[in-house]
Amino acid sequence: MKAHTIPPLASLTLVSIGVSCISVLFAGQAQAAPPASCAVITHGGTQSSGHDVSYDSTTVRTPDGGTMLTVKQMHYVAPSGDDTNVQNQADAASLLLVSAMTGHHNAACSDWLQTQGEAVAKGLKAGGTYDLTWSGATIARGTAHVGIGSAHLKLEGSSSAHTSAATLALTGLSFRNVANQDLLPSAAHAAFSLPSSELPALMAAIGGKAEQAPAVHVTISNFDAERDSVHLKGNGTATLTGNVNATSASGHLEITELESLIEKARAAKQMKLAAGLVLARLVSHAQGGANVWNTSWQGGVLTVNGFPLPLK
Repeated sequence: MKAHTIPPLASLTLVSIGVSCISVLFAGQAQAAPPASCAVITHGGTQSSGHDVSYDSTTVRTPDGGTMLTVKQMHYVAPSGDDTNVQNQADAASLLLVSAMTGHHNAACSDWLQTQGEAVAKGLKAGGTYDLTWSGATIARGTAHVGIGSAHLKLEGSSSAHTSAATLALTGLSFRNVANQDLLPSAAHAAFSLPSSELPALMAAIGGKAEQAPAVHVTISNFDAERDSVHLKGNGTATLTGNVNATSASGHLEITELESLIEKARAAKQMKLAAGLVLARLVSHAQGGANVWNTSWQGGVLTVNGFPLPLK
């Protein structure tokens, strides 16, 4: 399998794409395990105290065996009253992570994931809080591998507000045989909010039929990602659809050590990206040692201060 089978998260598009991954990492309350035509999921040891459970050696693989997620340990805390569905909730979250990171969509997963989304939306509207931590995870699709040292997602609902607040922290990211892997972050963090009622259709699109293209409206209060000396920060809004090319975002973006990022792009032979970054530098504003822009991402095109960048 070629390196590009896992879609690259090019550094300057991390605000929109990263939040897409964030929003779909969370899955909801399952009434049954996924159908065998959707995914095969296994666990090693389990330690449980009702709605607080830890799993050792979790494996999620597609029916054809071509894509797989392995997790050394997963810890999941659901609201009280969800005890009978805890394992299926955690499994759904893992399945959606695989789909989001690899771009693998399976129509056999759609109905099941739609059901999970409807249940979790109900839980969030009742004020429920969900907390999921993965430790030592690896996603493989063919020869392409993405390693995740740890990932922590927390989603807090509200019985009065229409939106839910969320945070996601990713550390120890590593890549092998992935396109543009030297441009991808080693750590990222985001804080955002989104309407609970818009989650079900997005979940079904990410794991199942991508052509469904629902619209989920996300407000990003803070996003940052780093690799070596390069540091990206941003905030704004995004409309997520389950398809990166159909996702849009706009807001504020700043990069520290832009010169290093340009050199990384050149070393990766991404000459259009390098040229785009050079042009972006010319129209940027200097602020506290960083290059700063107002940005937008629409139809696969990143625009900074009104200037479209040739990323492809």
